[in-house]
Amino acid sequence: MNHNIGICIISENPALIEELDYIFSLIHVIQNPEDDCSFTIEPFSLPPKNNRDILNATIKQAQHYLTNAGKRHEFSFTPYIFRDLNEAIKVLPGENTVFDIFIVDTEYLPEYSKEANISLPESPFDLLISSCKVRTLTPFSKVMYVPEESLNSILSYVDGSTQIQVLQDDPDLVRAKLLKLLIDHMEHGYLNKLLSRTAATTKSPIGLAQAIFSHMQEFWPKQWDFHYYTGSMVANLIRSIQALCTDAQDDSSPRCLTGNNEHCLAAGALAGWQLFERSYVITVTSGMIDEFRGTLSNLQRAKAPGLIICADSPADSWFAFQGTIDVDTDGREVIAARRIPHVYLHDRETLSEQLNKAFQVMHENPGPVFIFATPNILESRENTFSPSEFISKVSEPDDIHQNDLDTVMNLINNSDIRLLWNCGPLSKYELELVTQIAQDAGIALTDSLTHPGTVQAYRNGKLNKNYLGTFGVYAFSRRVYHYLHDNGKLRGPDTLSQFFLKHKIDQAATPFSEGKLKRNIHIVQVNKNKRHLSPYSNIALNMPLVKLLEYIKAHLDVQDHIKANRLAYLTEATNLDECVPGDYMASLPMSANYFMLKLGQQVRRLIENNAFEFIGVYDVGRCGLSAIRNIPRTCRSFSGWYGRALMGDALSALPYIARTSDKNVLAFIGDGARALVPNIESQLVHALSQNPNGTKINITLLYLCNGVLSMIQTYLDKRTPSGCGRQVVVPLPLQENHTEYKREPVTSRNIIVNRTRVSSYQEQQIGDLLNQKGRINIAEVLLSHNSDGDGLSLISEASWNRITA
Repeated sequence: MNHNIGICIISENPALIEELDYIFSLIHVIQNPEDDCSFTIEPFSLPPKNNRDILNATIKQAQHYLTNAGKRHEFSFTPYIFRDLNEAIKVLPGENTVFDIFIVDTEYLPEYSKEANISLPESPFDLLISSCKVRTLTPFSKVMYVPEESLNSILSYVDGSTQIQVLQDDPDLVRAKLLKLLIDHMEHGYLNKLLSRTAATTKSPIGLAQAIFSHMQEFWPKQWDFHYYTGSMVANLIRSIQALCTDAQDDSSPRCLTGNNEHCLAAGALAGWQLFERSYVITVTSGMIDEFRGTLSNLQRAKAPGLIICADSPADSWFAFQGTIDVDTDGREVIAARRIPHVYLHDRETLSEQLNKAFQVMHENPGPVFIFATPNILESRENTFSPSEFISKVSEPDDIHQNDLDTVMNLINNSDIRLLWNCGPLSKYELELVTQIAQDAGIALTDSLTHPGTVQAYRNGKLNKNYLGTFGVYAFSRRVYHYLHDNGKLRGPDTLSQFFLKHKIDQAATPFSEGKLKRNIHIVQVNKNKRHLSPYSNIALNMPLVKLLEYIKAHLDVQDHIKANRLAYLTEATNLDECVPGDYMASLPMSANYFMLKLGQQVRRLIENNAFEFIGVYDVGRCGLSAIRNIPRTCRSFSGWYGRALMGDALSALPYIARTSDKNVLAFIGDGARALVPNIESQLVHALSQNPNGTKINITLLYLCNGVLSMIQTYLDKRTPSGCGRQVVVPLPLQENHTEYKREPVTSRNIIVNRTRVSSYQEQQIGDLLNQKGRINIAEVLLSHNSDGDGLSLISEASWNRITA
């Protein structure tokens, strides 16, 4: 059997071309020794003493292998040599040769030169393979020679199927490596029956991938993402979904995203739902359900609809490697204990029934649905799935008593009291209604610690005069505090009513104790989930918020003097400076109060004068709280304080947000969160490079460094004697080198990554960070710990230095 192997070579290196010619001739002689009787293998020693011994030993192995396993096969090689990539792409489509191997020497490609700091603008192999006829691709089909100086940047971007080599000076070593490469390819693609089957495997997608892709495209067109973290059991499923996503080739094509670990996938999916209303499919390998951390519960709490596919072992396996289902444990029970629904796909005969069940549950009760799948399902290319039509059976809330609605309208229209609406996650339409009603009725608005930016300080570039700030167990605004208090005493229900819109009124929602909520505050709660109506609510409306807002707008008729009084209360609160003299005190290191005050002032000017918009990303920590409280927002933002308040969630979600956002991103990450999760910075560069809006925005990542877990120290400061600080130390040395370098990842544009340190507030330095587009800024901000102000507690806000004389 004759095999002609086409080899595409992009290089002008005469040494490389010469050594390839030598190896082609050598293989011919090994297969046809009668053609060159002078060919002999020089004596060599084992273990080899030098590269000549390595070469001769490799030749001996090749001779033995081809004489036996390859005796019925005849291999020849047809090399095509090109000066550059463009020439190859123009010429290859017209050639009849079928290609197996592609060798790219980046030394001779300008776009990959070491002066350009190469990092693969686009895979040259993808371009070459799509330009010619390809027969057999093996793990040895793609070879890239790079300068030694470029190894670091190349290794960050090539895929796992590329052989990366530095072309070395010793001809014997180069020949030995080239001979091994070609014999490896011949074995894998032609001579080893087991391996050659994998090279010739049909490219049809896995059946499960087809079913899930089709369902998501039908029910979430243009609004879902595929998140994956690879593993041997799910590798083919991931490849199939990636191929289906690529083949879509239109605006509805979902994005394929990975992360540093499984937890990053869940954090990204949570951000995708909260910020952009995007559903998700997450795929992970066997035994990895615990790696999602408490973010699984946050996805469930947020009712973020999506599928999580987790490989697992058959139920009758005897302690399978990494399996969670055996006689001792059952991962399905772990998920069930979290009240997360699941299906178990292990039998092809019940595949359609179980998969339809997963789809049905996801639509009836939005939230994550787990799919445990065994290897026979994950590898099957049979598409036996039969979709069934289903109608979502979302339960309707109880009927609302008209007298409750009448009481609410009387509060709004006729009661001469302060009204404060604390807003959970609002849709765009709900936000429009809330904003309009608040303006017409003189209602104060706040966003929350867990949902910052649901209402904003600035809307469409204009100051929102009804917005007072953030309200929550921490980070509550000074203006909100004074709106609710009279000379330090909480106003009573006869002068104040607080509405919680789309809220559970959980502990994170308010700084007040359960006793005060019951005794001192008149509460109106709106939540369509009856189980989430709190025991503190005086009026609990079990209905969709949009229905109530539409009802209020239709019946709004506030008496003039009442509206005038409410506007006066609002004006009094908004005229109050959020900061006190102590916050203005400059120091080295800076206090969080001072840094965030100055940054808030500068951001406010940028919003008013330059139409600056950004998504805020706030990780769990004292400095992040200061940012939530003091930096004015322009749109919905992402809070790590949501749900379980998992330190590191916001940082883990940052690459996803950078990939998706059409606005600038400003992230506030404490050094505790930074130390807790993997370094996401390479993923961040890659994500921004893939964002079609990447040249129009920037990503500014502020590491807020005070050397301690400052929120825990704040707790200790208020409740224990001094000298208890060892447990909160963050042993994270600051980086001394702050280089500026260019990278050119997937797209053709540059992504500039700038590293800097901020030790004192310099407006020019901060302005450079915030204003330059197509850029990632990573800044270490040196701060000192304090537990003063910033809404860290009611005790803090009532202290002497918060009093306005």
